[in-house]
Formats: sequence, structure tokens, C-alpha cells
Amino acid sequence: MISLKQGSSFWLSGCLLLLCLVFSNLVLAESPLRLGENFPYHVLPDPAGQYSLDQAHTLLLDQEKTVSSIQRDGFARGYTHTVYWLKTELPAAAFNGKDGWLEVGPNFADDIRLYLRPENSQQDWTLLETGDLQSGRGDLDYRNPVFVLPPPPVEANHYELIVRLQSASSMLFFANLWSPEAFMNASSRATAFWSFYFGLAGLSSLLALLLAILLRTRLLWSATALTSGYLLVACVQGYISWLFPATHIPWQHYATSFFSLTSFAVLIWMSSETLDLRHKLPWVYRGLNICSLLILLLTPLIFVDAYALAVSIKVVIFLGAVAAFFASIPYLWIRHSYDLRELGLALVPAICIIGSLFGVFSVFGWIAFSNDVYVIWQYLLIFNMLFVMLVGVYRIRKTHFEEIEKQRLTQSLQVEREASFHQRQFLGMVGHEFRTPLAVISGTLENLVALEPETDHPRITRYQKIQRATDRLNQLTDNCLADARLSADNLYVDLQPVNFIELVFSATSLVHLSDTHRLSILFQGKPLPASIPHCKVNADAALLRIAISNILDNAVKYSIGGTITLELDCQSTTEVCLQVSDQGAGVETELDSETIFERYRRGQVTKQGAGLGLFVARQIVRAHQGELQLVSSSAQGSCFAITLPKNNNKHGADNFNDE
Repeated sequence: MISLKQGSSFWLSGCLLLLCLVFSNLVLAESPLRLGENFPYHVLPDPAGQYSLDQAHTLLLDQEKTVSSIQRDGFARGYTHTVYWLKTELPAAAFNGKDGWLEVGPNFADDIRLYLRPENSQQDWTLLETGDLQSGRGDLDYRNPVFVLPPPPVEANHYELIVRLQSASSMLFFANLWSPEAFMNASSRATAFWSFYFGLAGLSSLLALLLAILLRTRLLWSATALTSGYLLVACVQGYISWLFPATHIPWQHYATSFFSLTSFAVLIWMSSETLDLRHKLPWVYRGLNICSLLILLLTPLIFVDAYALAVSIKVVIFLGAVAAFFASIPYLWIRHSYDLRELGLALVPAICIIGSLFGVFSVFGWIAFSNDVYVIWQYLLIFNMLFVMLVGVYRIRKTHFEEIEKQRLTQSLQVEREASFHQRQFLGMVGHEFRTPLAVISGTLENLVALEPETDHPRITRYQKIQRATDRLNQLTDNCLADARLSADNLYVDLQPVNFIELVFSATSLVHLSDTHRLSILFQGKPLPASIPHCKVNADAALLRIAISNILDNAVKYSIGGTITLELDCQSTTEVCLQVSDQGAGVETELDSETIFERYRRGQVTKQGAGLGLFVARQIVRAHQGELQLVSSSAQGSCFAITLPKNNNKHGADNFNDE
């Protein structure tokens, strides 16, 4: 089965190939004789629009005496209210004794008047009128105005042709002189090409709309909005005025201006979406969207005869947006390591932008105007549309695979969590089941020791070894139960007023000291007095006893011998502090003050224990809204500190901050 990506690629490739074939046939068609290229001309500006035909003719004849005034390129003067007069000659040789078909444009020019008469003739000028504000459409029913001209009289070598141009749109003019056969061939090819073009444009727009509705991505919505560009092409190619002739409302006059502005706005928006600037460079994305919005806000100027001002502002905004767009490309390439294929597809709108810039520059006369150059962006528009859809499909496919990977990761994480839960549940169950046999062993050992008549009998030593092993198992069981309890979602800490100093004494009784260890308990920096002082805290005595005994047991395991000092400080009115110091080798350099509190973390000095002691201790302390920290560590020993609030009245899971 063909995938979405493969199907889209085949469809796009086929369309592009067919488009190239049709376009190549169009280019190979017979070319006409063109104004400027074949018919040099002179130009007369008329800022006030006050010259009559005779005045303009006289002034243009004066210009003919100056060779430097001859124009041999396309005519383009940007956006201006100035009226222009052009004078050229149509030689008899161009007609070959047959009628010539004169095609003029562009379609969106407001008022084009052609004055024609044979050379040195005293007869009146023949007036030919067209334009999107005029009713004249030429002598043929065609999308561009075409006038049928008989060959010049035998006594005349050429026609004199004077053109008066006036337009609120771009000041452009072209004139092509065809033989009837060549025009029919070229127009047939052009009609086939533009029929295919707009058919493909309609299909691609419909597909983009369907994909945008189904996939709901901004990129595809921007591609759908690019339909305004196709409507602009329809206006430029004369299809609007041809299909909907102006009666009371000059549809093409307003449509051309409107879609010209909206197309540039959409192109900026789509360019920002193709580079995914919304996520990669949000501030540039917002800036480009503001540029698009500002261009759209210029559209009301069309209806107050200020289109020239709107276009001037549009060009400034568009050039700024283009500069920001192209400046973003190297940044994204370096900063975000764009995939080469994705970046290549995303840069396709840049080609359309460059084509649009050529069109703008040629309209303003900044580069030599050529009708072929002017329509480059019209051809690039559909390429851009198709490739942007390819970008959209590619990103959807990529996002789909990322979602699948996320689901797999989520499932793996869920399996791991369930395994961890079952593991802790098993350890808790085993620890609970160990309590009874361990209690039996401990009780039996006490009875065996009591039955011995001699206190120094060798069996006493063996009993003590068994007792120490039993105590170790008891401690491990308590840690497993505490870990399971702390990991439960419904943790409940039973806080009751207890004497913290008595609790510390109780915890020390759970720790076995070797012959090389000595325990020292200080209170407020002094030896503990005979009568135990009062230092009340709210605590779960069973849990807190496990935490303190774990810290003491850790000090014994990681020090060969020496004094283990417990220093209590109850002077503060808000908290109590217990510091446990040993004379061991200190924490390994590869372990920091947080790593040593991780679950199942063990030091390298000894492999005893399961690595739960310090982890369980910290979790218990934090469940009491306190903190357990490694205060210091060196080759002379380590110091751990427990800090607990004196007035902790909260219960339950709120007191537990799992790491």
C-alpha cells in the first residue's frame, strides 16, 4: 500500500513534470515582434495629464532628434499618477503584406489609448481604447486586448503609433505584433498552459484545504490562504475581465489591487510557517506576522484611490520581512541543526520570494522590465504551493513518528513504574513476613543466653554473633518496610508529641558498635546530663527511630573505628537539630552531597547493606517537613545533620516530598 508521503510525492512529481512539459512548449512557441526589442520608442511624461494629442505628438517629434532618448527595453515606471505618452513606428515589413494583430497590456492598466495613422499622413488619427476602466476589449474575444491592423498603405513605409497611458496600478505597458497564424498557435498553447495551471491550482488549493481541516496545522492553512495568489494571477492574465466584463463595477480594477496586497501578506506568513519560526524564533515569527497584518490593513486604501501609497508602504514592509526571513536561515541552520531535507523544503518559499522581488524591481524600473521576468513569480507560485504541501505532509509524518515514539516511551515508563511498584510491594511483603521468624530467633537466643551457667562460656560469643546477624536482618526488614510505606500514594505519618532526646537514645540501642567504636552524645555542646532534658517534637516515633538508626549504622559501616558523636541542639524555638559525626574516610570524591541519598546507592569502602539506609532516612525526615543533609566530608570524617520543626502538626502525604 502506498503511504501518504509516497502518494503525495508521486502526485506532486507528476504535476511538476507535466507543468514543466507544458511550460517548455509555451516557451518554444513562435515569438512576436515586441515594443522596445523590435520597435524602439520615445517617452514623454505628462505629470498633470494636460497634453492634447497634437501637443504630445509635437513634443515627441522633438525627442526623435535626440538619439539618447530612444528606449529599447520594456516600459515600467512603478506606481505613479503621471500620464505617459509613447511614440514608436510599426514598419510595413513587419506586416508582410498581411493583417497584423497587435496585442497590448497589461490587463490591469486603467486607461490605454492607441493613436494610429500611416507615415506622413494628414488623415485623422485612428483611436483604439482599452483598459480595466474602459469598455474596449479589442477586436478579438480574447483575455488580452488584441487589435487587427491592416498593413500600411503602399505609399507609407510604416505606421506612426502614439500610446497614452494612465493607471492607478503599476505603470507598465507592452505591445506585441503577431501574424494571425503565429498568434493562434501561441494563444492555443497559452490557453492550454493556463488551463492546466489553474486546474492544478484549484486541485492543490482544495487538497491543501482538506489537509488543513483534517490535520489542523498552520502551515497548511497558510498554503490554503495562498489561493489569493492564484486569483492575482487570474487578474494579471486577464481572466477576470474576460469572464466578468465590467459593467457598473470594475471588478478586475479592484481585484488586482486587493489580491496583490493579500498575496504578499500570505507569502510572508507562509514563509514563517515553513521555517517553523513559531517554535524556533518566536519573536521573529511575531514580527513577520505583524508585517503580514500591516499589509492587510493597507487594503482599504485601494478604494480611496491611494493604491500607489499602499504599494509603496507594502514594498518597505515586504523588504523588511524578507531581510528578517533570510537572516533567520543561517541562525536556524547553526543553532537548531536543521535536517538538510527539511531545511531544503522549507527554503522553497525563498525561491518564490526572490521571484516576487524580481517582479517588484521590474515594476519600479529598478531592473530592466521584461514581461517574462514579470511573470516568473506566477510560475513559481504553483511550485511553491506544491512544495509547501510536501513540507506539511513531511512534518505531519515526522510528528506522527514522534508521537509513536512518545507512546512507546510512555508504555516503557509505565512498565518500569509497575515493576518498581511490584518490587517494593514484594520487599514490603517479605520484610513483613520476616518479622515473625526473626522475633522467634531473637527470643530463643535470649533464652539460650539466660540458660548458660557461665557468662564467659564460648557459646555466649556464638550467640552474640547470631544476635548481631539477627539485628542486621531486623534493620534491613525495617528499611524495606519503611521504603514501601514511603513510596505508597496514601502515606500517613502519625505525628505525636515525643521527647526527641529519648528518641535518639532509643535509636542508638538499635545500632551495634564494634570494639573499636565509641559513642559520644552531646547536648548543647556539653556532655548529656544524667537526667534526660525535655525536647518536644511532633513525630512518628517508629519512622524517625529508623531514620536516626540508619544514619548511625552508616557511620559505623564507613568508619574503621573512632568516636561517633551525636550532638543535639534544642535552643531554637522553631526547630531541633541532630548532627552525627564520625571519624571515617569520608564520602568518595565521585559522590556529591545529593548522590549519596539516592536509592540503592552504596559507597566503595564497604559493600554492606542494600543502599537503602540514607535514602530511607532522608525520606522519613522530609515526611516530617525536615531535612537531612551532608554537612561536611573529608579524610577525617563525615558529618550528617537532621533538622526538624518543633511544631509540625500536618499529617499524611502532604509531609512527604518524594525525590
